[in-house]
Amino acid sequence: MSILNVTDESTQVVLQLFPEIIGGTPAFDPMTTDAISLPPNGQLTLTNVVQSQFQLTNVKGALWVVSLDGTPVVLSSRTFTADTSGGSFGQDVTSVLVADRAWAGGLSHDSFYRTNLGIFWPWDLPAGQTARFDVTVHDQAGTEVGAGVISFAEAGLQQLSFGSFGVQTLIDGYAVITCSDPSAVWYAYASRVDQITGDAVYRPARGFQSALP
Repeated sequence: MSILNVTDESTQVVLQLFPEIIGGTPAFDPMTTDAISLPPNGQLTLTNVVQSQFQLTNVKGALWVVSLDGTPVVLSSRTFTADTSGGSFGQDVTSVLVADRAWAGGLSHDSFYRTNLGIFWPWDLPAGQTARFDVTVHDQAGTEVGAGVISFAEAGLQQLSFGSFGVQTLIDGYAVITCSDPSAVWYAYASRVDQITGDAVYRPARGFQSALP
């Protein structure tokens, strides 16, 4: 992951790692690094972030980068697998802040590709309250071919296969994600994986800018 300070002033950032939630249980507790300094117009590149910054292995979660003084920063990141014959394959991972409703297109789920859908809810919730996301999957003609609900009782990441939404075969389609709280902001994505090579394409879910508070 690379963090770029686009201003003429130095700043500090912290990295926050939120857990994947599986079956309602977080894989680990949320973690935050010490402050990391960035020089003016400087870029810091960190490798193997989960292991090098949080001393964790074989876990999945969502990474949030916060500048302590509000200085804007530009992020880029990539997850990848090293090939035994040399080189690597993987996908760039980008974040797009959305609210109310968002869409991810260009998706397939069949013998050639499989698609996973993920939602990152970055907020703590009062005891007893949940954030509900309704997910619908549609073919290229707009016909609904699958649906399901993802709920959060705490901050974290949830990722499910299209099969979890009842999708059997989708040659070309899209997903719609709607939050129960239209004023809340969150992140979502779809990852379409080649069934033969394991290579993946990341599709950030996108909404209307007018929906952002």
